[in-house]
Amino acid sequence: MADPDRDRKRVIDTEEPEPVPLEIPPEHVAFIILKARAVEAHLPPVEPEEEPEAGTPPPEEETDMLDEQAGDESETELREAIDLLSDEAATDLLALFLVGRGDFGREEWADARAQAAEQINGNLADDLLGETGLGDMLEEGLNALGYAPEALEPDA
Repeated sequence: MADPDRDRKRVIDTEEPEPVPLEIPPEHVAFIILKARAVEAHLPPVEPEEEPEAGTPPPEEETDMLDEQAGDESETELREAIDLLSDEAATDLLALFLVGRGDFGREEWADARAQAAEQINGNLADDLLGETGLGDMLEEGLNALGYAPEALEPDA
């Protein structure tokens, strides 16, 4: 006699887990990601300091006025998007950054939020703009929590 349990097909759960609920709209995070990347695109590359050879004039720095203005506008919009957040939304934004940086995982979301709440000091925009790869870290954070940033329509 055949064992009915053995003959049953295994059902594999291939569904993605539900996204972790956020206090900040994911579309707003997508907007912040776009603006952060625009700001980073306008930053001069960091090069190691080298001693110039004696008698060699320093290289001339060339800047494009339009690129500079675009970077300034993006930074202003980014700062406004962060500064206008409620306390809960700001906590989620910082926690997303911490998750994206690898400090916490999806299952540690409550811990990430707790640490973010402790770290927020009223200068969140300054703190986040000082971080290299802000846009990438926020995108990684959204991905870890079950959101697809590329599928989100950024707030305008």
